[in-house]
Amino acid sequence: MKNWMGIAALLLIGYITLAAQDFYNINTINTIEITFTEANWDQILDNLYAAGNEERLVGSAVINGVAFDSVGVRYKGNSSYSPQNIKNPLNIKLDQVIDDQTYEGYGTLKLANGFKDPTFIRETLGYEIAAKYGPASKANYINVYVNNELIGLYTSVQSVDKHFCRSFFAEDEGTLIKGNPVGGPGGGAANICYLGSDSTAYYTSYELKSDFGWQDLVDLCYTLNLNTSNIEDILDVDRVLWFLAFHNTLVSNDSPIMAPHNFYLYMDDKDQFNYIYWDLNMTFGTFNGGPGSPPMSVTQLQHFDPFYNINNDNYPIVSKLLSVPEYQKIYIAHMKTILEENFANGWYETRALELQNIIDASVQADQNKFYTYGDFINNIHNSIYGSGPSFTIGITELMEERVNFLNNHSSFNVIEPDIIDISSSPDIIEPNSVAWVTVETENTNSLKIGIRQNEQEVFQKLEMYDDGNHNDVLAGDGIFGIQLDTAYNDIQYYIYAENDDAVKFAPQRAEYEYYTLDVITETGNIVINEINYHSSDNFNPEDWIELYNPNTEEMNLSGWEFKDEDDLHVFSIPENTFLAADDYLVLCKDSALFSSLFPSVTNFIGDLGFGLSGGGEPVRLFDAEGTLIDSVNYDDEGEWPTLPDGNGNTLELIDASLDNSLAASWQASIDFGTPGQPNSSGVSVQEDIIISPDFDLSNYPNPFNPTTTISFNLSNEQNEQVELVIYNLKGQQVKTFSNLPISQSTNQQIVWNGTDQTGKPVSSGVYFVRIKAGNHSASNKILLLK
Repeated sequence: MKNWMGIAALLLIGYITLAAQDFYNINTINTIEITFTEANWDQILDNLYAAGNEERLVGSAVINGVAFDSVGVRYKGNSSYSPQNIKNPLNIKLDQVIDDQTYEGYGTLKLANGFKDPTFIRETLGYEIAAKYGPASKANYINVYVNNELIGLYTSVQSVDKHFCRSFFAEDEGTLIKGNPVGGPGGGAANICYLGSDSTAYYTSYELKSDFGWQDLVDLCYTLNLNTSNIEDILDVDRVLWFLAFHNTLVSNDSPIMAPHNFYLYMDDKDQFNYIYWDLNMTFGTFNGGPGSPPMSVTQLQHFDPFYNINNDNYPIVSKLLSVPEYQKIYIAHMKTILEENFANGWYETRALELQNIIDASVQADQNKFYTYGDFINNIHNSIYGSGPSFTIGITELMEERVNFLNNHSSFNVIEPDIIDISSSPDIIEPNSVAWVTVETENTNSLKIGIRQNEQEVFQKLEMYDDGNHNDVLAGDGIFGIQLDTAYNDIQYYIYAENDDAVKFAPQRAEYEYYTLDVITETGNIVINEINYHSSDNFNPEDWIELYNPNTEEMNLSGWEFKDEDDLHVFSIPENTFLAADDYLVLCKDSALFSSLFPSVTNFIGDLGFGLSGGGEPVRLFDAEGTLIDSVNYDDEGEWPTLPDGNGNTLELIDASLDNSLAASWQASIDFGTPGQPNSSGVSVQEDIIISPDFDLSNYPNPFNPTTTISFNLSNEQNEQVELVIYNLKGQQVKTFSNLPISQSTNQQIVWNGTDQTGKPVSSGVYFVRIKAGNHSASNKILLLK
């Protein structure tokens, strides 16, 4: 049994792959230098903000030394914006004019100005905690300069956009809605109240961020308010309960628990809406009064009611859900986990001081900050008072007493179930077999197991039994068991124990975390060798899979079947299909389209009749007797190469002899792959690429700055046109030197000055040089330091 986090959490807990993750590295303070030709740029931005149509002022920008032309800038925010501020919140769109212009994959930068937070860490700490329990943006810091003048230090928060949705939901085509009222029906409140079947009634309470979806929002509001018993059909209720538990525990009241705004909703491919955390700059008691209510005192904030608004019909996301006894117990269990993991152990205080240490010098240098440096230091522990009743409560002052208050609250101070031990059998679980899960508990009336076979499925809760007939020893002994039928995927599961007063999860962060039962996959004598699952918009042959025969004899594939994870998606290989030894066969979704883009490839068959998931899934090959020959459960994240996800590259095996069930055995191809041919020896970010013996490839100096000389020669009797390409760690082409003549007696040299194909300087980091002449190629790793 393994304990794995869900796909969203995996992206947030520290695997290191591509440089795209570095921009939001919390230990890094980024720098952006914006240049406007207009000297009165601030007045122009104020005027654009006042106009309210989100138009932008276009200028240039340099981010950490990388130049960008024609970026769009506007002011953003509500109470944090003021025309009197020198430092206003910023929304910077890098691709305002130039399509697909991004910094490490991010096209829009959203910067907050530290308004109402003397500590300057509430937002980053809030997102760090939220990311443990649900989809939440990454956040760190950035120093902003405009026309060579330091404006100050900002919090930089990842935009909730298509890039964000792909990261957490493995796709980006669902409905995306922002709860951001601008007045109108329902008091302009994004409170998920039902306003009728006419979607126009919702226009001034929400913003539609996708191309469609108003009807989805209407359906959500109707179901929550008038058909609550079916709410799980359209809403990921467990994820919402985590969302509510987070905001109440941290007294993050500028949120749907008190103020009906500051969230996103995304409908995933399970047709469920997910609440997404947003605008956490006023966590830890900074927003201390509800609409029309007087400011709360220190004690009122510390003792904030865990069931605030439970009886208020204007807040149905609270009142409708928490009025369901089971949901209420789950909500309290999630609050206990948040308290235990972050606050009762003092972790939050240590982390807050660490975050302040990162930004200390930048805070001191910020002449436009809203509080003094002394306030910055003191507000971690003590309240900062302004004029009149205004104050900002200290973070530890709030949370130390809040931990005591909640743990002594009647809903917390109950006997909860105890999950003592979880076991499974047999040790080796085969496809199409039976597995048992057994759980030993105390104080438990009912025990359930939530199961699914991949992240794109909804967990189904199944009853476990303490009757002596389910591998559970004796009836009534507190040991529960269940039989699970296996297929070809691993089984993801969690345990849910319940009594009259409380529930308990294992693992505690379920459903966001889960255990797995590993189902073994068999490897036969034909290998799935290359996968094209999400083509580029500019080169789209549709999905295809390449099979390779590593044997010394021809194989008869007649009647074999190819499937994805859906057993109803079946492609039967036609009769009289033979695959020669050391040869390849491509199975394609659209044979006509494939042939038009790969006219020289003839060893293909189709049409599959189905496509492959852009977020990853198992692909399986069966022989004519139904025996599983090969299976690859590819993915678009984690340790898997991510470049094949929409950039034109394919997933290809580094070597056909490697275990193709392991992510480390795969790499991104060069260009658009090599269907029906040996793989391209694509760029691997995990290890050096082996240099071909036909070349002598080197560069000096290495590391280098600002130039390096790349030297190579051909050792055999050839006279070829040579192409030299420089790639970054993502496998993207940075610069190409084409049609270089070479003879075997000449040592050729190319000087690279650290610029891309457009002449712009590239950032520091690791690059790969790949040289190709005829059928010969070699690669080498080089390092640019600035």
